[in-house]
Amino acid sequence: MDISFWPQFWPQLWGTLIKDLSQWRRDRQAAFGPMLIPLVLMVIATLLFGAGGDEWNVALVVEGTGPEATKLAQTVESVEGNLGPLFRIITRDADEAAWLVEQGRLQMVITIPADFDARLSAKDAAAEEAAAKEAVIETQVFNINTDMMKNVRLRLDRAIQTYLADRGEAVVVIVQETTRPQDVFRRSFIAGGAVILALLVGAALNTAIMVAREWERSTVKEIRLAAGAAPALVLGKLGAGLAATAVNVALTLTVAVTLFGLRIPPDRWLPLLAIGGAVSVIAGGVGLAVGALAPDYRILQPLLLVTAAGSFFAAGGYGSVATLPPLVRILDSFWPPSYAFETMQQLMHAAVVADLSFAYFVLPPLVFLSVGLGGWLLRRALG
Repeated sequence: MDISFWPQFWPQLWGTLIKDLSQWRRDRQAAFGPMLIPLVLMVIATLLFGAGGDEWNVALVVEGTGPEATKLAQTVESVEGNLGPLFRIITRDADEAAWLVEQGRLQMVITIPADFDARLSAKDAAAEEAAAKEAVIETQVFNINTDMMKNVRLRLDRAIQTYLADRGEAVVVIVQETTRPQDVFRRSFIAGGAVILALLVGAALNTAIMVAREWERSTVKEIRLAAGAAPALVLGKLGAGLAATAVNVALTLTVAVTLFGLRIPPDRWLPLLAIGGAVSVIAGGVGLAVGALAPDYRILQPLLLVTAAGSFFAAGGYGSVATLPPLVRILDSFWPPSYAFETMQQLMHAAVVADLSFAYFVLPPLVFLSVGLGGWLLRRALG
């Protein structure tokens, strides 16, 4: 490399960094896009799926007056998960309950019949007669959504299991062993995914906008006239994009910790910073490529924002990949952001950290590949 390259490289690099960060600070529309998408998704997803308690609206109609019917009703009313009661009793009137469930205002109507105690006490009858007098709980469900019905039926099964265990009649009792002392709250998991999303979309979108701005403001002509400007331009755009991303991530992380209960063990911060840093550089390389291929703010911003939102829900930001439908899991095996979400979510929340040597082995080559490809496309676009 010509020795005259270095004296001009550093001023070009510094000038690119200062110019892009100054424009980023003044261009509120461009700055707020990468900031808002993780915050908006964190708030919406948490309010819809992870805020407050976990009560499902049901009706409880108790026709039986015996002690066992009363005890079962009390069990249904009081059965709890780790977030609180599993059911919210909306009504106890049979007619109102039937109308509400047909209108989709209730997930289920639970009816304890008048002969519940009589059937339950018929234990010493003949086998076929006992079967005929088996205790019955009647339900009416608004079964318009299979996932909701699965959940509400499992909740009722949990209540019945609790009732039988209290009577000493449960054939099988579940003894649960967990990897963590307490379940990770849904809002905390979602908040962790939003922080990772801020990292990914911030690096890609901020860098892409900084590249595209050269064409939108016609300053690309000046860059083409500058001798040996391409290396400083590539590294300057990448550095400025990552600096803006650090602000995005800091803001999202602050909200996640203070308002949504995200708690990261102290010994996880260093590997998170290492992996997150590598992932952000890879995403920044993608931003270089996107900005060079589509140097139009109106094209690249919606493209990257929609991709980011889809990845949040379908690649491990909203829920673990293992809990997603089989087809989505297959697609995620070919979608790089899913590996970033899964690895970093596991670092944030898991009781025992998996072996990360594979990530440390794979990420460095991907960094050079992403930045190299993005830089090559940008130099090619400059002509």
